[in-house]
Amino acid sequence: MNTYGRMLRMIRPYMGQVVLSVVFMVVFSVLSVLSITMVSPFLKALFLDEQNTPAVVAQGAAASVPVTATGPATPDSTDAAHARLQDFQEKLSWVENIKLEFSVWVQDTLLQGSDEERLLRVCLAIFFLFLGKNIAGYLQEILMTYVGQAVIRDLRNLLFVKFTALPLGFYHRNKAGELISRATNDVLVAQQCVSLSFTKLIKDPIQLLMYLAVALILSWKLTLLAAVLLPLSLGVIIRIGKRLRNLSRRQQEQMADLTSTLQETVYGIRVIKAFAMEDFENRKFLAQSQELFRQIFKFNWVMKLSSPLTEQLSILVGLCLLWYGGSKVFTGGLMAPDLFVVFLIVIFSMVRPIKSLGQVNNEIQAGMAAADRIFSILDAEPEVADEDAGLKLDRIEGRVELDDVHFSYLPGEPVLQGVSLQVDPGEIVALVGSSGAGKSTLIDMIPGFHHPDSGRVLIDGHDVRELNLASLRRNMGIVTQEVILFHDTVFNNIAYGMRGMDQEAVEAAARAANAHEFIMRMPQGYRTVIGDRGLKLSGGQRQRISIARAILKNPPILLLDEATSALDTESEQLVQEAIDRLVRHRTTIVIAHRLSTIQNVDRIYMLEAGRVVQVGTHAELLAKGGRYKELHDMQFQGGKA
Repeated sequence: MNTYGRMLRMIRPYMGQVVLSVVFMVVFSVLSVLSITMVSPFLKALFLDEQNTPAVVAQGAAASVPVTATGPATPDSTDAAHARLQDFQEKLSWVENIKLEFSVWVQDTLLQGSDEERLLRVCLAIFFLFLGKNIAGYLQEILMTYVGQAVIRDLRNLLFVKFTALPLGFYHRNKAGELISRATNDVLVAQQCVSLSFTKLIKDPIQLLMYLAVALILSWKLTLLAAVLLPLSLGVIIRIGKRLRNLSRRQQEQMADLTSTLQETVYGIRVIKAFAMEDFENRKFLAQSQELFRQIFKFNWVMKLSSPLTEQLSILVGLCLLWYGGSKVFTGGLMAPDLFVVFLIVIFSMVRPIKSLGQVNNEIQAGMAAADRIFSILDAEPEVADEDAGLKLDRIEGRVELDDVHFSYLPGEPVLQGVSLQVDPGEIVALVGSSGAGKSTLIDMIPGFHHPDSGRVLIDGHDVRELNLASLRRNMGIVTQEVILFHDTVFNNIAYGMRGMDQEAVEAAARAANAHEFIMRMPQGYRTVIGDRGLKLSGGQRQRISIARAILKNPPILLLDEATSALDTESEQLVQEAIDRLVRHRTTIVIAHRLSTIQNVDRIYMLEAGRVVQVGTHAELLAKGGRYKELHDMQFQGGKA
């Protein structure tokens, strides 16, 4: 299904509001047309007092034989006129009958009594017609605004839920700023084709049909003349719309680049200032901002062109009608002068909805470009097709095994090559190796963040691909060097993902992580908000909060990217003590940067270029020599141990 069809499908839950809104649109259009037709009785009430007999009304409505009155109507002449009217009505077509019936209704209802009474009735009729029209217009706008905003809310919610369902590999391929732009700016642009555009797409055609019906009733010949240039107007609208869709897509892409740069600048401001790169980043941002300005101006230049072009074509049609129809009115062979005035007003009233439809096409094309980008995210393959699929493990023993695992992010560029290892429940093993050896990728295989191209990752003998990922990850704790904390309270960060945790349990975990004392010194203790990414805390404090979270979770398997390498000596000691408590009685796989911290682990795996090149304890590997001993000697000789 095309993009616009997919957007319309999202309206289905709100069809009740849509149907009611359409009813009000029809009422609005009918009352708008009736308001215009009041011009004829208004003119008669002011200027045509001598032509207020039913006979003259009939003849004027039929636009056949011109009639002039010679004096005031009498009862006998009125009866005779009604008789002639009935005979004449039988000879008229159904269109002429409609005009005749309306003229008689206006005559009998509004144009009786004195001049002042007639004028008052006409003015009151116009007032109540406009009142009803405005009430109906307001109600339909409110209903469609509700539908439009509800659809955008649903779209935004779907997009966010999709973000959480996508695999890590998706985020490796896409910039965070671009994804944020799609969930914010693109969603707002897509709103145009759901709320405002959808409203116009129904209301304006209804109004056009109403105006067209009245114009045909008044004079089908002049109406056909007005339709001669309509294909030209539609051609201009369609051509501009296609151009706008392409321009809008470029505009959204440029907005995504700008958002990405802005996000990177905010997150990396410390590095930018440390390297004195403010001018470089300023020039980069200003260049992207200028390009975005150019794209937006180009888009608006094309979009604004459609309105005057459409209006000018409509004016051309109106002037042709004015010249041709006016000359025919002079001869008395086309229609009565007051009806010709109504006809002209109806024709010129069609200009606004025609212009509006042109703008709707522009807005739809811009919205569709944004919707294309949104649906490209929604169509991406999720991490799991069914969140309930797979074998669910309530509690695992903690046996981890990698069996001849091969993996690559890009074809032809292997990251892991035939890696095999085994960790029994309660064991602590370490992964060491130079940068790019594949340690982090190996760790990511265990919770199913990535699946091997070949080989197997087994938890308690079960292939990770056959397990329910949510239940698997609930049995794992992950502590990384780059701590992820949220703009929330200390309590909620420690208890993240664990419902129903009480204060006592959270404090016990914080004490075990050497975090309770500094938390209690904070202004509101455990209820203190720690800021975006925990920036109100030091590096060591953030690590201890992260360790407290893992202790509270009490997972049977712990994945630890050693968290002490970037800390000062005092913070490192506190964090290391917390880690020692954390790893007790659980299966632990740790990525070690400092070899002095893994001297007592059960086994060490030395990785190079995605392969396991050495396996053994700290003492065994030193005795064997080789790459591990070289790395150990480098660290100790450099004073890094």
